[in-house]
Amino acid sequence: MTSSSGSPAPKRFSLFDIRNIIGALLAIYGVLLTIAGFVPSILGEYTDPAAEGNRVDLYVGTDANWWVGLILLAVAAMFFAWAVIRPVVPIEPDAAEAAAERPREH
Repeated sequence: MTSSSGSPAPKRFSLFDIRNIIGALLAIYGVLLTIAGFVPSILGEYTDPAAEGNRVDLYVGTDANWWVGLILLAVAAMFFAWAVIRPVVPIEPDAAEAAAERPREH
């Protein structure tokens, strides 16, 4: 598969590479979780005397959203780097194989 200039067109194949799709999903979730981790610290300190002894309320005293968001962004960057370093190369059949696969007309 070549473009009109005669050079291979790997962008079309790399666009739908599963590594790019997974990396994009991880990046979206990473950005959302990172924002969710920063927003409470921007809005102010969370003080609720009723939730002071509550171990189920993860909002109190934890930065889980922030850390998981940053980790997801790092993993997404690794997926994108992997796709760039080892791109998908389509295998083109030889001319002999293509002729053998074509049905003969009588």
